[in-house]
Amino acid sequence: MNNVSKRQKIAVFAPIALLASMYFVYRQLAHVYGSQLAWYAGFWIYWLSWGVTFSFAIARKEDILRLIRPRRPDTKVVLLVIFPLIMTVVFRVLTGSQYIKPSALWTVLLISTAFGNGFFEEVLWRGVYLNFFPESIFYSIIWPAFWFALWHYIPGSLSPNSNVIGLMIGSGLFGLYLGFLAKKTGSIWWCIVCHTLGGVVMIV
Repeated sequence: MNNVSKRQKIAVFAPIALLASMYFVYRQLAHVYGSQLAWYAGFWIYWLSWGVTFSFAIARKEDILRLIRPRRPDTKVVLLVIFPLIMTVVFRVLTGSQYIKPSALWTVLLISTAFGNGFFEEVLWRGVYLNFFPESIFYSIIWPAFWFALWHYIPGSLSPNSNVIGLMIGSGLFGLYLGFLAKKTGSIWWCIVCHTLGGVVMIV
């Protein structure tokens, strides 16, 4: 860590602050509003504070926008995007896992989280680390995937029917794959697409 910039060091240790702050936020929201509303409201705070504010404060706006910019797919990229979606469908069918959807409104809210997570989490967990550590497999892929997995304990723990450990393991593996996809394409555009579609598959 001696040859890295101050901003790179902040990026490396930021997940500790993220987990601590969001754990507190989710617990307070759950205490006041109940677990279901807290789960959804917490995501918005997470997206805006970490996905937007932190990401654009630590990295240059133009660097993040460059990574987000849509890219034309070739056959290899299409296959890389389709593979985890097929695995998501297989996982959903084999485990029978599904979100509880008590109303049409709640279904819409759940689907909105797929789009929110697909965009803001990829900006944070893939975009920031690919931008700061383009040559490092560990810091651009493994490190953010590890914390990405741990982060899922916080919203997952508010759902009484959630297999939190399974959620964390699955998220970690998905994070590793998305990190690989980002590094392979030099972009987070296809990660956003893949993450969003995967989230929709798990919800509908």
